[in-house]
Amino acid sequence: MNQYIKAFEDLKRGAASADVPWVRRLRGEAMASFIEKGFPTTRDEAWRYTDPTAIRDAAFIFETGAATLSQGQIEKLNRERVGNRIMFLNGRYVREVSSLPENVEVVDLRKALATNPEIEMHCGAHADFKQNAFVALNTAFLGEGVLIRIPEGTVLEVPLRLVFVADPASEDSIFQPRVLILAGKRSGGTLVEHYCAANLKGYFTNIVSEIVLGEGASFRHCKIQNENANAFHIASTWVSQEKGSQFSSWALSTGSRLMRNDCHVGLAKEEASCVLSGLYLGDGDQHLDQHTFIDHRSPAGKSRQFFKGLMAGKSRGVFGGKVLVRQGAVQTDAMQTNKNLLLSDEARVDTQPQLEIDTDDVKCSHGAAVGQLQEDALFYLRARGIGERDAGRMLARGFAQEVIDTAGEGLFKKELEELVSRKLEAQFSQS
Repeated sequence: MNQYIKAFEDLKRGAASADVPWVRRLRGEAMASFIEKGFPTTRDEAWRYTDPTAIRDAAFIFETGAATLSQGQIEKLNRERVGNRIMFLNGRYVREVSSLPENVEVVDLRKALATNPEIEMHCGAHADFKQNAFVALNTAFLGEGVLIRIPEGTVLEVPLRLVFVADPASEDSIFQPRVLILAGKRSGGTLVEHYCAANLKGYFTNIVSEIVLGEGASFRHCKIQNENANAFHIASTWVSQEKGSQFSSWALSTGSRLMRNDCHVGLAKEEASCVLSGLYLGDGDQHLDQHTFIDHRSPAGKSRQFFKGLMAGKSRGVFGGKVLVRQGAVQTDAMQTNKNLLLSDEARVDTQPQLEIDTDDVKCSHGAAVGQLQEDALFYLRARGIGERDAGRMLARGFAQEVIDTAGEGLFKKELEELVSRKLEAQFSQS
């Protein structure tokens, strides 16, 4: 804890002293909450199956100085000509290699905090730092990141890609970016977050995203988490939906030593809907944890969840999904499904689907399953001359494809299929 207290005091004495009063107050309240609660332990219900001791005990380094890329890296990125690209290096927004859409406002978060009064209504208002220690830690060091504003009635024709590259100068660096997305009424678009590592050094990414959807907005959020085997990745995404808005999320988790992906969706007004889907694939000693919380607060809301896991080696997968239907949220329609395959005898999955219903006139269901590859299916393929490893990989790919197909068509789906194929190759090479 002392390392974080010292870093926070250094922040207050530095350039942050020039910040507007509400930012200083928010940081102070978040830091006080973090000190009071400390890191979660397995005694906390939400963390029963995920032990963050390795994060708590590590002496992380807060890197200082501007984020820089080599000339070769800049030229390579510019040659790729990926449309609508927002680049981050070690958690910091890098404007010179970003390619921004003309009809969307993208502002360095530190600048937005100082110059945009509207941001006070949303930054820190949705992500609850009093309930989540990692959100509190991120909020205490609020500054790095971006504000993305999609104007009313604007629909992005090309997906907006956020690329987070970790290239730490030292082992055990910590990066804490913050993303705030404000989507106006009847706006729409797709945002893709991609996390990758430029080297094999250990580091800790602790990211918080707040997404606010105006009335009738339609927003698609996709996440690819493909980092190195020494990385820690904690992500908290908080979504607030107005009347008739639609939110969909697709998450692929294949990399890092320990990953926890939390997605909180609040259907604040009537007729809002959300679809959350994802796939997590682990091997070696990886620990991959996917948690969701859908909060039905108003009538006629609809939610769907569909997650699958494939775990090999000594890896461990965790799925925790909760649906809360509050009093008065009548005509809610909620469904949740989680299925898992264990590809080795030492792999493990813990799954916790939950429903909490405080009203009548609703339609809700949930289901979870953990199993292994079916022996009769393997026998069928092997009887036709297919080797045991290839047969297993084919069956696992079929299992994964069902949830990949929910990602729709286009480049994103092709990217998912390529990443999943490479991960399955690694998983079955251990068997």
